[in-house]
Amino acid sequence: MWRYVTSILIFLVSHAAMAQGDETPVIKNDSTTYEATYGLRVGIDIASLLRTALDEEYTGLQIMGDYRLTDRWYVAAELGNEAVDRETNQIDFETNGSFIKLGADYNFYKNWLDMDNMIYVGFRVGAANYSQTLDRFDYYQDNNLFPVESVFPRTETTGLTAIWGELQAGLKVQVLNNVYMSLNVQLKRSITEDAPENFDNLYIPGFGRTYDTNEIGVGYSYGLTYRIPFFKK
Repeated sequence: MWRYVTSILIFLVSHAAMAQGDETPVIKNDSTTYEATYGLRVGIDIASLLRTALDEEYTGLQIMGDYRLTDRWYVAAELGNEAVDRETNQIDFETNGSFIKLGADYNFYKNWLDMDNMIYVGFRVGAANYSQTLDRFDYYQDNNLFPVESVFPRTETTGLTAIWGELQAGLKVQVLNNVYMSLNVQLKRSITEDAPENFDNLYIPGFGRTYDTNEIGVGYSYGLTYRIPFFKK
């Protein structure tokens, strides 16, 4: 009898060992995930403040912001005010007005772990409302035999408008929790602009200096922004 019991026990043990050897080991996957923060990022252009402090002929302030739509796309805007009171050998003029720029940015940088930086390219459509004041101008002369005649019209033209397109390339780096430093360069092309009678625009708020020979402008900004977090996903 014990021989049969021993045989049954040996059979059960060997069968259990075989069944255990056939089991597929379970590999636990790393469940650690990092969620991206979505929210409104708003701040100030430090470059315009520095220029205001260093350039006696310039006063300006620009507010910048963006909002994350997807992992890569952001809607973005800038608005501000600029005033230029410039004196040159040929002309003295004043420009004063406000501007707004609306568009979007695309982030090419693939963040790893919980980083939240941007290397981006963006586009804007800009519009300005401004006034131009002509204080003095000198008649052009191609010789120095006669003294240069200066005219002081002191005429102001208000209600002028301008529209332009703008490409931006830059970066935004998180330096503290929800605090970012940004830097970008801008290439602009004028679409349409109003000019005073008998006087061309020399400066347009938001666009910058203008030239008779082309419709291209350039610019830059250096900003400090804070993100108001709304949610993560």
